[in-house]
Amino acid sequence: MPAIPPLPPPHTRIGVGGVLVREHRVLVNRAVYRSRFTIPSGYVEAGETLERAVVREFEEETGVTTRVGRLVLTRHKVVRPEESDVYFAFAVDHLAGEPAARPPEIAEVREVPLEEAIRAPWISELSRLTIDLATGEGRGWKRSPWKGGEAPGLSTEAYTP
Repeated sequence: MPAIPPLPPPHTRIGVGGVLVREHRVLVNRAVYRSRFTIPSGYVEAGETLERAVVREFEEETGVTTRVGRLVLTRHKVVRPEESDVYFAFAVDHLAGEPAARPPEIAEVREVPLEEAIRAPWISELSRLTIDLATGEGRGWKRSPWKGGEAPGLSTEAYTP
């Protein structure tokens, strides 16, 4: 049997985002390096679960503490031949805190009426789609019964030596 060649260096970034709706208003923010608003989002750090990354990103960007709910969207994008980007977006529940822009990365935070957010051209297309999916009846993946139902739709684990 021939030897299996070694794998190339990692080429995939993993991003997460969350849709937080309170009183028919959705939370969006604008990073200093973007022209449009998005749902709070960012990249998963080494050794971090998807759920922990979502909670961390909300805290870092808006000061809001959340609980991760169902998975509502996944997206894979080939950025260039040697680089891919995979994104997981979740519905989230508000636990504590009031939204505020958190410098230096976040320039502005808004809570936008849901109907406006789904159509607003000043919110990114991917965020608008995610908001629509997160707020529609019966959309998204239900929480998985695997591993006690703690993983939304799929299982994500952090390596523990």
